[in-house]
Amino acid sequence: MKVINDALISDITSYKLSGKISKLVFPSSVSELKDVLKSTDKYKIVGFGSNLIISESYDGVIIKLSELNEISFNKNIVCVGCGYSLSKLSMECAKKGLSGLEFACGIPGSIGGAVYMNAGAYGMSISDVLSKVWVLDGTEIKELGINDLNFDYRNSVFKGKNYVILKAEFVLNYKDSDLILDDVKQIMNSRREKQPLEFPSAGSVFRNPEGYSAGRLIEKAGIKGMRVGDAEVSLKHANFIVNRGNASAEDVIQLISKVKKIVKDKFDVVLEEEQEIVR
Repeated sequence: MKVINDALISDITSYKLSGKISKLVFPSSVSELKDVLKSTDKYKIVGFGSNLIISESYDGVIIKLSELNEISFNKNIVCVGCGYSLSKLSMECAKKGLSGLEFACGIPGSIGGAVYMNAGAYGMSISDVLSKVWVLDGTEIKELGINDLNFDYRNSVFKGKNYVILKAEFVLNYKDSDLILDDVKQIMNSRREKQPLEFPSAGSVFRNPEGYSAGRLIEKAGIKGMRVGDAEVSLKHANFIVNRGNASAEDVIQLISKVKKIVKDKFDVVLEEEQEIVR
């Protein structure tokens, strides 16, 4: 099993944050994963780190499941490991004439992370096409159906349980692959036009409050471009924070706090983080 001591946080998170954490491990099987979990009391499971802010003050073990990336197709059903790329899966399905994951093209996360947070875009979410998942619960592997997962907007049962997502099954629809790829192209063009892809980020920082757009509230507050260190509220999309160089987790965390206070003071709306802070 691959183990890295004093691992760079920039290699773990899509924010490319500065600093190091003490230990990073890459289990290549469920057996190795079980061994790691037995050997430590403090750990954090990560996929591609695309929705995470990891502070160098964190003194536990980071367990990265990118090696658990098997994939299989059976007609319109795809079973895929938690460490597989969501965006890559979207493209693989499109080429095979399987529709339902077009919204996920360009989302820089893993299958496990996407299921964990019920990732979504363009009016669709993972829960719309997911049929079941397999999880590690202590030492036991369990199969959970869609009705067991308590999916909600950017939320699921996994945020309140100690389950480790191992793999997921999706049921998709047949459609002409050229038509699917046209939809994918449009979505990718929209992402390039609207999102600050030229800088490291972790996607949308805040959930959309009921009846509001978080990005529009931040923009109306006049704080696009606000910075703490090298962390900046994006000039292109106000609900993104970008790393303009060598931002630390604390830079991002302080900027999030400032944005929340200003929006609350101006509009009496409390913004809730969509991203997860590990410290």
